[in-house]
Amino acid sequence: MPDDEDIQSVDSIAGGFQRSTYSIFEDSREKDIVLWQPGTVVENIRSLPRPSEVKQRAESFLSLADDSDLAVAPEWSYNIEWVYEHDELFADESPLFVLGCRPMGIEEMQETVENLHENFYVIGEDVPDDPGKEFVTPTIVPLRADALGDVDKPTVVIQYKNSPMSEGANPNEADNLATGNRIYYFGPPSGAGVVVWTCSDLLDDDLRDQVATYAQRGNILVHPQCNPKPFHSEWTDFRSRIFNNRNDVTYICANWGTVQRVNGNEVKCGYSGIYTKAREWSSLDNYDRTYNNGGLQGVNPSDRAEYVWTLVDDGVSRLRVRREGNGPAPAQGLRPEPQILCTRAWDGSSYDEQPEVIDECGCEICDDCDCRTCSDCKRAERQRRLPDLPRDAELVTAVTLWRLKIDEVDSFEERWDVPLAAFENLRANGQEELGHSFAAHGHRRGSGVARNTKRLLQTFEAASGRYGRSIDLADRCGPLDIPINATDDDEDGVDISLSRLDDPTPGTRRKRLTDIARLWHCQEDRNFRPLVLMVSPDDTELKRIDGFEDVTKGKFQPEDVTASGSPVGLVEVDR
Repeated sequence: MPDDEDIQSVDSIAGGFQRSTYSIFEDSREKDIVLWQPGTVVENIRSLPRPSEVKQRAESFLSLADDSDLAVAPEWSYNIEWVYEHDELFADESPLFVLGCRPMGIEEMQETVENLHENFYVIGEDVPDDPGKEFVTPTIVPLRADALGDVDKPTVVIQYKNSPMSEGANPNEADNLATGNRIYYFGPPSGAGVVVWTCSDLLDDDLRDQVATYAQRGNILVHPQCNPKPFHSEWTDFRSRIFNNRNDVTYICANWGTVQRVNGNEVKCGYSGIYTKAREWSSLDNYDRTYNNGGLQGVNPSDRAEYVWTLVDDGVSRLRVRREGNGPAPAQGLRPEPQILCTRAWDGSSYDEQPEVIDECGCEICDDCDCRTCSDCKRAERQRRLPDLPRDAELVTAVTLWRLKIDEVDSFEERWDVPLAAFENLRANGQEELGHSFAAHGHRRGSGVARNTKRLLQTFEAASGRYGRSIDLADRCGPLDIPINATDDDEDGVDISLSRLDDPTPGTRRKRLTDIARLWHCQEDRNFRPLVLMVSPDDTELKRIDGFEDVTKGKFQPEDVTASGSPVGLVEVDR
């Protein structure tokens, strides 16, 4: 890969980067990536940020990175001086490590670099020494002695943060961070490689454009950060941009879980994870595994990207993703299958424990128990009332609470296995939809999950009461079943599309009728009875579409609904 204005290839400096040295550079195989998401105290946040109680966590993280392809630690988490104590960073068969390091005073950093030259080959620009600035934030990539053809000793590549956080996010950095002017590309001149940048480097316009170009070519972008707003529009816009192409793009982010400042206020960060280009949508067979390992799975339908995020406050997660290279048809016939294989949470001495299982009730026989605890258990109630598979529950919820994007329905058949109707309670900037509808997790900000779960249960209960007999949740749902989400419990078992419309106005009623008509066209071989629960402060009514008591009579057209003077409308259900 040729050098760019602000991106320099390590190969051009030391020559002969050996692709075979690190497995992350091999095409046509699954990649295991270990991400460290620490949660501890960061002291002196207003002067020189110094994470405390991190070294033991770092030791545990390194021990869990064995036999992976890539291991990433977020900004501020590692201490560059610890490289002397960690031979595993340079050992045979070690993964490629990308380590975000704690900030250091400028003079201390200059002395550290001088000392490193005694034991390592050091690649990096001169330590930034801007007038009036006090510290730098390095990110390092240790390389084994056999990685570079012109070097016969272990190498430490150092790059410095190129842009401070915005002043509103961290005034200290805006005032005191001395910034670098370069980041590095790892890999031989041809084929996919790795580009590394640190946190708010994104705010440098020229660098952002250059990195986007490298990513779009099918390289792996690694992003250590300490970011309390990982879904800020700056990030989502950038991620959308790099996936707007056909190459095998991968974006990897390592963030902190919880940063507790000295004044006692906790700052939630989180959402370390992997994005990958999806030529063929994943089957989501591993959806539950990711969820049970403290993560969420999501999609970006417009850019054909899939991703998984790990949400533990303080843990190390192993994630897997498939990369196939940038041939004429990248990832042809194979699915990316991003997933979290396992997560280890901090137990006070090491990353050993599994993340806390989401289970609001402590009773071991919750599903079959009538005790008061289980009767009040939200998890048990969800299990009794909703389909078994989380993605099915999302589809039911999306249809019922009308979270569908009707304009995308025409392309459902091209997306067989991805839940495009995934619940939008964790939607970022209108672009990124994160998975599980009913996960009760500390990182799920707001009360949307509990509120919408309650609304879903109330909707089916109220609709059944107004219908005169039970409306049961469908046994299964898939993209080709939409909008059917329920059945009539009488002997005919009529398919039903039940949706809810809050505070209906004539305009919203008309739009709902039009949307239902358009959805009907997606069901070529199945008829269904569309029912709408109208909920207003004064009354709750169940409506059907006039003239469609018999669902076998055929389909109506959207123009039947929207035409001026059309007789089609929503009327009371005949019990």
